[in-house]
Amino acid sequence: MIQRLVIAIVVTTGIVAAQEKAPEFLKPGAEHKFLEQFVGEWDCEFEAIVEPGKPPVKSKSQMTGRMVGGFWSIVEVKGDFLGLPYHGQGTFGFDSKKKKYVGTWADSMSEFFWKYEGTAEGGKLALHSEGPNPEKFDQMLKTRDTWEFNGKDTVVLTGEVAGPDGKLMPMMKATCTRKKP
Repeated sequence: MIQRLVIAIVVTTGIVAAQEKAPEFLKPGAEHKFLEQFVGEWDCEFEAIVEPGKPPVKSKSQMTGRMVGGFWSIVEVKGDFLGLPYHGQGTFGFDSKKKKYVGTWADSMSEFFWKYEGTAEGGKLALHSEGPNPEKFDQMLKTRDTWEFNGKDTVVLTGEVAGPDGKLMPMMKATCTRKKP
């Protein structure tokens, strides 16, 4: 009986000591909460400038957004582009050490893995990157993707790429509307 009591006291003391030394985990902040706007099911209309001076190419897609641990928004897009199936996935988060939003993008149209850094102001998330020049794949160009939330049911993605003079010019636009439950 005494032996069981001693074992119980030792185990209980060990549990209490472990709880006192448990690490304090980082909790999502206001910057992470901003990313919750991506959560849901969306219908998107897409326009891309494939050739300068020609009308934009239009297509439709669906976007799904979810959160992971309150820190990361995962966005998945499925649709078609130029008659081919399209599938893309992005991750967006906030790096509290850098004090910047960060993200990635990968899709079925290229082997390039996009890496982003940027800021959010008001309802806009502006993410900067470098990507391959569509005309000369061995050259990299500066880009900016801006996600603008207009209320809780509309988000507009504008993609821009640096021209020969270094100024950003529109390359694509997607308008996404939240699906009604």
